Amino acid sequence: MMKLLDMTRKYGNATYGYPLEPYEVPEGFRGKPSYDYEKCIGCTACAVACPSNAINVKLNAKKDKLVWEFDCARCIFCGRCDEVCPTNAVMLSKEFEMAVKFNKEDLKERGELELQHCEVCHKPFTTKKLIAYDLERLKRVGWSEETLDAKTHYIRTCQECKKNIVVEQTNRSFGKAQK
Repeated sequence: MMKLLDMTRKYGNATYGYPLEPYEVPEGFRGKPSYDYEKCIGCTACAVACPSNAINVKLNAKKDKLVWEFDCARCIFCGRCDEVCPTNAVMLSKEFEMAVKFNKEDLKERGELELQHCEVCHKPFTTKKLIAYDLERLKRVGWSEETLDAKTHYIRTCQECKKNIVVEQTNRSFGKAQK
């Protein structure tokens, strides 16, 4: 016993004082993902990358908002959501004490984003924040205001309507070539 006390004095404690003292997690620790609603653009990259389906993105009952839900009870803390988020809306925190939450609802987070409706068919197809994010990125890469104004209608059009427009234009130009 004395030998153990001598070693402790010489080398220090080999254990931490946790839970009586706070535990300092190391750099790069993968704790509970935290979600910043202000930064989220609704791209759904986090939901696609999540292997445990802890993140779900779907339309609400009225189909006027995109609902983002995170269930920490399903999370495996892999960090893929943090890696793929283009705006850092999902970032891994240093929080790791989820077992002490007695209400399951405390382990869930939820957010809603307003949807962009297609300017042609008026069906919802993405979020308004994602369109704004795309337009801002196009400005940063050097697109002029005139070019952006001309392309904004195209950007605010759903994939189905874009396809129909291209097919229609192709048919018209093919018809001209036939004459």
